[in-house]
Amino acid sequence: MTITHTPHYVRSVVTAQEWEPFVVGGEAVGEVHWIRTEGAEGATLGVGLWRSEPQSFPYPFTADETIHALEGELVIDVVDTGEKVVLQPGDVASFTKGTRSTWTVTSPFKKLFVISG
Repeated sequence: MTITHTPHYVRSVVTAQEWEPFVVGGEAVGEVHWIRTEGAEGATLGVGLWRSEPQSFPYPFTADETIHALEGELVIDVVDTGEKVVLQPGDVASFTKGTRSTWTVTSPFKKLFVISG
């Protein structure tokens, strides 16, 4: 894995071997490649790539999260409102901490995400 750290930026080059299981509620749901796992001065900040084959699972947003869809399709059902958010390549959506949802990956999906709080 190639990760460059400087005082001003972090750069990562992703290869097929540099993914790890992404665990939600004790269960692996897709794979993640972390770019950053902490912000300046210990602030909550997670940045990475996530990918998944078709599946469905509950996903509680434990922090604010912004998603940029890169490949495939993901349907996010917002539990408290009944809204359905469909993400396809090029779509960007941002969710608030505490939002309860169910994710359904309808075709192999990849996203860039930023988690902050």
